[in-house]
Amino acid sequence: MASINRDLREALLSKTQKRKFRVQMLDASQKQLREGIENKLHIKQHAKSIYKETRKCCPQVECSRTCASKSMHEMFPFIRIMRRYSIKRNLLADVVAGLTVGIMHIPQGMAYGFLSQLPPIYGLYTSFFPVLLYFFFGSSRHVSIGTFAVVSLMVGQVVNKGYQTHVGAKVLTSDNASVTTLLSTNTTLSPNPQVEPLVQTDGYANPIKLGHALSVTFVVGCMQLLMGVMRLGFMASFMSDPFISGFTTGAAIHVFSSQIKHVFGVHVNNHYGPFALVYFYSEFVVNIVHTNMVTFTASLTCMLMLVLIKEGINNNKSCKQHLLMPIPIELIVISISTVVSYYTKLGQDFGVEVVGEIPSGLPEPSISNLQYIPEVLGDGLTIGFIAYAISYSMAKILADRHGYRVNANQELVGLGVCNFVSSFFSSYCCAASLSRSLVQDAAGGKTQVVGLVSSMVVLVVLLYIGPLFESLPECILASIVIVTLKGMFLQFLELKRLWKLSKKDFAVWMVTFIAVVILDVALGLLIGIVFSLYFVLRHSQKPQMSQLGQLPGTGAYKDLKTTKQVHEVPGMKIFRFETSLYFANAEHFRDKLYVKTGLIPRKLLKRKRKAMHETLQRRREELEQIEYEKKRREARKIRPRIEIVTPRPVQVDEYEEQIKKATENKLIMDRFAKAWQPPIKILILDLSVVNYVDTVAVKQLSTIVKDYKEVGIKVLIAGCKPDVRLMLRNAEFYKNIDYTCLFFTVHEAVIIGQEVVDAEIRKNIPKREDVKLMIELTVDEEDKEKSDQEIYDDDDDDEDDSSGKQPDVQSDDDEQWYDTSPDDIEMRAITHDSVGIGHRDSSEKQAYGVLNRQGSIIKDANFEMISLKESIK
Repeated sequence: MASINRDLREALLSKTQKRKFRVQMLDASQKQLREGIENKLHIKQHAKSIYKETRKCCPQVECSRTCASKSMHEMFPFIRIMRRYSIKRNLLADVVAGLTVGIMHIPQGMAYGFLSQLPPIYGLYTSFFPVLLYFFFGSSRHVSIGTFAVVSLMVGQVVNKGYQTHVGAKVLTSDNASVTTLLSTNTTLSPNPQVEPLVQTDGYANPIKLGHALSVTFVVGCMQLLMGVMRLGFMASFMSDPFISGFTTGAAIHVFSSQIKHVFGVHVNNHYGPFALVYFYSEFVVNIVHTNMVTFTASLTCMLMLVLIKEGINNNKSCKQHLLMPIPIELIVISISTVVSYYTKLGQDFGVEVVGEIPSGLPEPSISNLQYIPEVLGDGLTIGFIAYAISYSMAKILADRHGYRVNANQELVGLGVCNFVSSFFSSYCCAASLSRSLVQDAAGGKTQVVGLVSSMVVLVVLLYIGPLFESLPECILASIVIVTLKGMFLQFLELKRLWKLSKKDFAVWMVTFIAVVILDVALGLLIGIVFSLYFVLRHSQKPQMSQLGQLPGTGAYKDLKTTKQVHEVPGMKIFRFETSLYFANAEHFRDKLYVKTGLIPRKLLKRKRKAMHETLQRRREELEQIEYEKKRREARKIRPRIEIVTPRPVQVDEYEEQIKKATENKLIMDRFAKAWQPPIKILILDLSVVNYVDTVAVKQLSTIVKDYKEVGIKVLIAGCKPDVRLMLRNAEFYKNIDYTCLFFTVHEAVIIGQEVVDAEIRKNIPKREDVKLMIELTVDEEDKEKSDQEIYDDDDDDEDDSSGKQPDVQSDDDEQWYDTSPDDIEMRAITHDSVGIGHRDSSEKQAYGVLNRQGSIIKDANFEMISLKESIK
């Protein structure tokens, strides 16, 4: 039994070992195969290199405690505000300012809600939820977020267009032909209450209108939030103050026009698109005969009270300092009007339109009203950008007044969160109100705790007091809106200042205003932005450019036109371009460079070619004269004493022929160098103001350097920023340049350029040894002339015999000075040796002397280098 168990155990162990062995062999084979593949494909090396390059390109992500704290403070600015909050110094001022602003929120919220084509309760919602959210996410301490006239008007236009589109479709598809209505592009008819009621019986808005308002608010919130996350807050800088002023003033005309019909109590259809105000006022003038005098009287009384209290007390400097807070005249007017309307039954007996039922409580969050998002995408982008631009401009003004900075990107995030979250709670698009922000600042508000207090005031109204305003006449809300527009209409006074300071800003203001008033708010906004950007692009495409000169005794270089003390540096010109260089202004940069410096490569190259042609033509004539003289000498009779010279071999050595060609080429190049001299030697481009260049600009610079190089002008570049130098290097700008062209400063480039100019001057001045040799050879020349006159006899010359005079050797030499024939030099040397004139070394076969003749190679006032020759006669 024990043996059986032992055998069974051994068998099991053998199976286990075999299994382990097979597993090990399989692992080993797989490992060997994997290593072989990795070695052949170099996977590890490539993986390491890819990993290293990825680490270089991607920044290292580190999240320290300091970094996390900084991010939290940036995302939630209220943390820093509350940590530094002083209850003793700030709390009382914030509470007083909060009560003041909260009281203003009530009438303005109801009025602007009415302006947005929604019931007044939605204006109160917008005065509560966004204000509460901005306390946590906003970076400004003094702006008052909530309803704003221009934004409410733009939301109202979206609401009306969307509502009439859907209601019109229902009417057109209705079986009842009597209610069929044709909708034009500019004029819209009143909606048929049998098809879709304007306001529900419970006091809430029509679902179609509410859906469009909340959908556009959702789009605005998403757009602003996305722009804030992507750090696109700088885009607000493209909307200049004249543009915003002209746009808001034009929008104020639309706001006034939308409320004037409620002041007179007449019915006028809504109009949209270009020339909407023209159609509106044409219909308003026709229907003004149906004015409700009770409504008109109430409106005038309300506006009179508002103006007297605001201008006589609240904005009066002598009375303002004695007030703890401004008199809430809007709330007082609303309260009195509601009481009077309730007891006199203005809505029932006199036909005055009243607000109607106002629900109490807070709305429930819902996403069912966001079904119209695809229809309002374009309008949402426009409204969001305008709301952010106005809010950021107001926040920036107040921040500069109180000595702190506003984060543009965080403002986008804050407004985006306010609109995004509020769209689920029946609040439409919010923005900073100019009037409430100034009141908050004047009331002594220190932080956004003012927003918490004001939202609590609005909350009390929403929960308990709201239904008490059901008898409020609509004309009172319209009057409050019109009086509030006073600050926007005062922007007309800026035109006088803009005309004196800048005609361009004046043009931006006028074009934007006229486009908004005549055409439409959205279309006018687009035209104003395009017109503003036109000047930006025009300035970047055609910036200021100048030619610089040096201030004597310094390394400073100023504009030659504006500074009289500077002067041009001899032999060079300095050109400055004062903006970034890119594809839009690269050609303009080149053209202005040519015009300012007066150095047009095309014309200079034409002059150079003309000089080369004249030089070659002159040399051709000289060679023809040499050939003529050779033939003439061959025809002469030579004495036997001279004929002892061994004649040249018939075949010409190739080496001597190459030497002769090289000498001829050098002679032509030397002559051409003297015949053509560029106006300057150095052109310096001052790019110290250039912050950016693109590939098109680099290509244009390369072309400029190449063109000037062809005419003998070196281009030096000075003052490049690191990014510009990196771009030039990456674009291989230096590849085709055979000299150092980049310098850190203009003065450094000027010093190097002066050395180049001095080197060119020294190159044309002969050395002292050459001058000494030329003086010595001048004496030898005179001896040679006398010797040649004794040796050579020209009696065989027919012309000389007929005249009976000695031939003029000097004039003959004038015609043959350029002849460098080796035969003449050899024959001359042999002749001199035979008569014993000039005891010279036998190896010296050619000498040089000095002659002052016209048409020489090296032109100088005193001497010329030529090859000495004597005529063989």
